[in-house]
Amino acid sequence: MRSIFEVISRVVRNPSNGKDDGSKHFIARCENFRLLLAANSKALEIMAEMTEEADSSGLFGMSHVKSQSLKASANVRQMVERLCRMNPGKYDILKDIFNNIVMKMDKASDCRAGQAQGPLILTMDEINADSISETGSKMAMLGEISSKLGIRVPEGFSITASAFSFFMENSGLDDEIDRLIQIADGNDLNDLYTLEENIKHAIDLAAMPPELEEAIDSSSSNFSEGRHDFRLAVRSSALGEDSGEASFAGQFLSVLGVYPENITDSYRSVIASMYSATAMTYLLNKGLREDELVMCVGCLEMIDAVAGGVIYTRDPMGIHENVLIISGVPGHPSSIVDGSALADTWIMDRTDLTIRDVFIADKEWQSLSSAKGELTKVKMSECGRIAPSISYSIIIELTEIALRIDDHFNCPQDIEWVKSKDGRIYILQCRPLSVAESLAQVSRISEEDEHESLAILSDCIPASHGFACGEVVMVETDEDMLNFPDGAILLTHNAKPRLAALLPRASALISEHGSATGHLANVAREFRIPAFIGIAGVVDKLAGAGVVTVNTATGKIYRGCIEDKRTAQDHKPIPAQNNSVVTALRNILPFIVPLSLTDPDSPEFAPENCVSLHDITRFCHEKAVAEMFRDNVAPAANAKRLKDENLLQYWLIDLGGGTSSSADDKYINLSDIRSNAMKALWIGMTHIKWDGPPPVQISGLMSVIAEAACNPALAPGMSNNMGDRNYFIISRNYCNLQSRFGFHFCTVEGYAGEDPDENYAFFQFTGGGADKSRRMIRSWLIAGILEKYGFIVDVKEDSLFARIEGVAEEVVERALAVAGYLLVHTRQIDMVMSDPEAYRNYQVKFEQDIKAVLSSYSILSSEYRRAL
Repeated sequence: MRSIFEVISRVVRNPSNGKDDGSKHFIARCENFRLLLAANSKALEIMAEMTEEADSSGLFGMSHVKSQSLKASANVRQMVERLCRMNPGKYDILKDIFNNIVMKMDKASDCRAGQAQGPLILTMDEINADSISETGSKMAMLGEISSKLGIRVPEGFSITASAFSFFMENSGLDDEIDRLIQIADGNDLNDLYTLEENIKHAIDLAAMPPELEEAIDSSSSNFSEGRHDFRLAVRSSALGEDSGEASFAGQFLSVLGVYPENITDSYRSVIASMYSATAMTYLLNKGLREDELVMCVGCLEMIDAVAGGVIYTRDPMGIHENVLIISGVPGHPSSIVDGSALADTWIMDRTDLTIRDVFIADKEWQSLSSAKGELTKVKMSECGRIAPSISYSIIIELTEIALRIDDHFNCPQDIEWVKSKDGRIYILQCRPLSVAESLAQVSRISEEDEHESLAILSDCIPASHGFACGEVVMVETDEDMLNFPDGAILLTHNAKPRLAALLPRASALISEHGSATGHLANVAREFRIPAFIGIAGVVDKLAGAGVVTVNTATGKIYRGCIEDKRTAQDHKPIPAQNNSVVTALRNILPFIVPLSLTDPDSPEFAPENCVSLHDITRFCHEKAVAEMFRDNVAPAANAKRLKDENLLQYWLIDLGGGTSSSADDKYINLSDIRSNAMKALWIGMTHIKWDGPPPVQISGLMSVIAEAACNPALAPGMSNNMGDRNYFIISRNYCNLQSRFGFHFCTVEGYAGEDPDENYAFFQFTGGGADKSRRMIRSWLIAGILEKYGFIVDVKEDSLFARIEGVAEEVVERALAVAGYLLVHTRQIDMVMSDPEAYRNYQVKFEQDIKAVLSSYSILSSEYRRAL
C-alpha cells in the first residue's frame, strides 16, 4: 500500500528542474508529517477504544489495558518525535511533558506500589482473621477458628505475602512474568497453555532468596523434628482466594504428601499455578488483575484420613431452607472437590439436627495415602461401596462444628473436613458460601405435559440453576478443551476443576461424576452456568445426542432446543462494571483521553498546558500543520489556491504529476488537476450542492449549547481556527486532505494506481457540535453507508475509521467519491440525530445522492481519462 512518503520519495529520486535543498528539506518534512498523521490516527483510535471499553461489558484482562496504554503512548511519542524533527529545538519541551504524563499513568495503574515488608513465615498459633493480608483467607480463617473457637485444624505455618513479594522482586520474576503475559492472547486457550508452561519454567529456574529458603527450611524442620514419615500439604492461600466475590475454587494448586525437604519445590509449583490456563481464564471472566495476584502458601500437617468431605451450612441452590448439607467419601476428600467421585450426602435440619434426607452413593474407589505419601485410588469392597462413609455420631459432630463456624463468621460457610484414623475431626478449610435467592418454581405440570415426550433424562439434581440449549460436546482431553465451541453444552465424565476454563464459553455443564459440593460446581454457580453434576450413566445417554435443552427448574434434559419464555433467561453473569481491571483502566484514562487544549489561537494553547496524551496529540497535529505549510518553506511556499469561477478555500501542493504544466504560480484551475484521486474526491464533495444545516430542533440546539459550554473552542464568537486553510497534497494517483468543516474533523487519503496491491482509501471522521450520543448515532449512520461500498469500518464512540485496500483503481476512485460526499453532507446532522425519522430520511437521501454522484463520476471519469 502506497503512502504520501512513497509518493514524495519519487520526487526525491526524480527531482524536477534541479530543485535545491529547500525541496529536499520539504520532502523530509513531508515524511515526518506523514508519520505524525499516521500516529495521530492510531492514537485517537486507541483512545476511542479505551473510552468505549471503560463503559462496556466486554471481557479483557490487565495485560490488555497495559497493551492499550503502551500503544497509545508509543503513538503519541511518535508524534512528539516527528514534530520535533519538523522544526528542531522548538518543541523539545514536549518530550519532558510526555514523560511526566506517562509516569503518572504508570503510578495510577501500579497495584503493588508501597507494599510494606512483613514476616516471611507465620506459624498457625500466630495466625487469626487479622492476618489475612499476610496469609490469605484460607490460612487466616483456619487460624481464627483454631484460636477463637478451639476447633481442631492441622498444625503448620504460612509462607506469607511478604515472602512472595520478596521472591518475585529479588528474582526478577515480576518483570519477566509481566512480559510473558503481555505477549499472550488472554482469550486464546492454546496461547494460555503455552503461557502456563513458559511461566512455570521461569519460576522453576528463578533463584530463591537465601533468606526465604532458610526461613522455610527452619520452619519445616521445627514441625517435623522427632516425627517419623512426617509429610505436609502445601496449599494455596492467595490474597482474594476464598472470598465471597471470587472463590477461585480449584483454580490454584495444592500439593499433598510433601516431605519437608521438598517444600521449596512445591512452593514454586503453587506459585506457578496462579498463571495456569484455567486460573487466567477465571481471572479474565471475573475482571480481576493478574498483576495484583499475591500467593500466600499454607504448609499444613498431612492428616491420614479415613473419611472426608465438604459441608455447606446453607443450601447454595436456595431450594431447601434452614438446612445444612454434608457430603462425604471414604478416604481423602480430594475425590469430592476434584469431581472424580460420587459422594454420600446428608441434608440436615439446622434447628433440631435431624436428618431430612440422605443419599448413599455407590462408591467404586477411595483415595488413600501411599507409602510414598501420594494419594492413590484403592478399589472399594462390594459391601463398602454402598455403606455410609461416616457414622451418625460423626454426622452430628460435623453439624455442630459447622454451625459454630457459621455463627462465628455470621455468614453461610463452605467447609472442608477430614476424619483421622483415631476418629478426630480436622477442618482443612472454611470460606464464605454464596447462596442463591429462593427461586420461584415455574409451573411444572404444563411444562411436563408439553415436553415430557422429549425428555432424555428426568429427576436430575441441579448443582447450578439455569436454562440452556446447545449441542452436546464431550470433553475428556486437552485437545477436546482446545476445540470446544462457544455455546455448546459441556459433557464430561468427571467434574474436574480445570474445566472451569471452559465454563464462560459453555451454555451448560453436565457431568457423570462429581458433587454439587465440588470445586467445579462452585465455579458454575459463580458464573451462573446451569449444571447437573453426578448423574449416573449420563455420558452414554447423551454422547452423540446432538442439540439438547437443559432445564434445572424441571430437573430434565430434553431432546432438541425447547424455548420457554418462563425459564429461558440469560443465566450468565453480567461482567462487573467496577471490577479491578475496569477500575485500573478508569484510573489511567484521565491521563490519556480528556482534551483541554481546544483553542489553537489562545495563549493557553501551549506545551506546558498539556495534561493528557490527547492534549499532546491535539497540540502536535495543530503545530505540524503549521510547520508543514508555513509560507517560507519550499515547496509549501508554492502552494496554489484552487479556483473555479471563484477563489476557493482550498490550497494545493503538487508532489509531482498532479497538475498540468499550464498552471500559474499562485492559482490553479480545477481543469488543470490531473490527479485521478483528487478528481474523484472533489466530485464527491461538489457534485451535489450541500443543502446547508438541518432545521435545528430545540433539543438539538440545546445539545450544541451544552457541548459548547463544555468545550470553549466551540463557543460562538470564540476564535478557534476553524476557518483556516484546507490543503490538498496530491500526485498523479494520490490525494491527502486534512479538513475541518465546522466542528467536524476529517482525514481522507487515497492512492489509485494500476497495481491493486498498492491501492487504498482511508477515511477518518470525528467531532461535532452536538452531545456525544447524537454524534455516535451520526457515526453509525455514516458507517452503514460506507460498508455498502466496501469499506471496513470501525466506530469507537463518536469516531469513525474506515479503510478499503487491495482493490482496482476504479474502486478506489469510487470510494473516494463516496468519502467526499459524506465529508461535506454529514456536517451538522448530528444535531438532529435523536429523531428516528430524521435518521431514516438522511439515510435514504445519502444513498440516493451517492448513486447520482457515482453515476456522474463514471461519465466525468471517462471524459477525464480521454483528456489524459
